[in-house]
Amino acid sequence: MTTDVEVDGSFFAFPTGWKVAKVDEWSEQTRVTKKPFFAKGCDVVAVHDGTAWLIEAKDYTYPGAAVPSDLHEEVGKKVWDTLSLLYAVARWGHGERQTFSQRALGSRDLHVCLAMEIPDKGQRHRGVATALAHQRERLDSVTRLMGLARPTVSNSFLPADVPWTVRRDPSRRHLHRDR
Repeated sequence: MTTDVEVDGSFFAFPTGWKVAKVDEWSEQTRVTKKPFFAKGCDVVAVHDGTAWLIEAKDYTYPGAAVPSDLHEEVGKKVWDTLSLLYAVARWGHGERQTFSQRALGSRDLHVCLAMEIPDKGQRHRGVATALAHQRERLDSVTRLMGLARPTVSNSFLPADVPWTVRRDPSRRHLHRDR
C-alpha cells in the first residue's frame, strides 16, 4: 500500500514503509513564517530506511506562470529552513513530529529534490530535459554550500531516479497549459 501526499494538484505516491510529512503545514513551521524569521519550508519530507528526501514541488504549467531566475536560491533557502525546523522539533518537540524529525535528521543519506512541472512546448522529452538539467546545475551550486551534493530535479513527464511516482489531479488538468 502506498502513501499518497497531495501538493498543489499533484499526488506523490511513496512505497509502503515510507514515513511522509508535509512539514510546511506543521504549526511549528507556520509560527516561524512571520517576522523575524520569515522561514519557508519544503513541501514534503520523506524518510525510509536511513534515507531522507526534502522535496519542493513547483508547477509552472498554469497560464502566465514563469520559472523565476532565482528559483535555485529559493529552494536552497527552503532546504535550509526545513533542516532548521527539523532540528528544533527533534530537539524540543513532542510526539510523532519529534520522532519523525529525529528519524529524518538521523538518516545516513539526505537528498534534495525539486519536483518541477514545466511546459514541454509540444516537444515531449526534449522540451523539458534541458531545462531540468539547467535547474539541477543551479540548485547544486546552492546545496553544495550546505554539504548536500547532487540534488535531483524531477518531473512527472520525464522520470528521475526517485523512490516515488507523481500523478496529476485529473480534475485540475484543464487549468494547465503544458501539453
